[in-house]
Amino acid sequence: MARSNARKAAMQLLYEKMTGGDAGQESLEMVYEQLSGEKPEGSSAVQPSDDDRTYICDILSGVEEHQQELDATIEAHSTGNWTLQRVPHVDLSILRLAAYELLHRSDVPDSVAISEALHLSNVYSEPKSTRYINGVLGALEREKNEDK
Repeated sequence: MARSNARKAAMQLLYEKMTGGDAGQESLEMVYEQLSGEKPEGSSAVQPSDDDRTYICDILSGVEEHQQELDATIEAHSTGNWTLQRVPHVDLSILRLAAYELLHRSDVPDSVAISEALHLSNVYSEPKSTRYINGVLGALEREKNEDK
């Protein structure tokens, strides 16, 4: 399975946790079943590999562990009147995932984290959300690179 599908699953599970779900093994299996349904007819089912499961678990635990830092960083790079309370849950899930990758996953290039976040927002959110997410992550990336 491609990392992008694992990232979709991680984002959906982050969203589930935000809305009161447990995002456990059963939820992971349901997400993968849904991802399999998105494949063209005749394709084999999408199944998470051990690497995918490790990645997803790292994202879930890492976002939880660093949530205060991630939220403060997201809010600091937001423009206008965007507070975290105003950001839709799906957008905040995408932002937390991408910010975690940018700040804590050295194996994920910054451009990939941002590109994948924008892809997720194009699929799961509204066009104005995609512009907002791009702005926040772009500012975060610039600040990160200035600090090097």
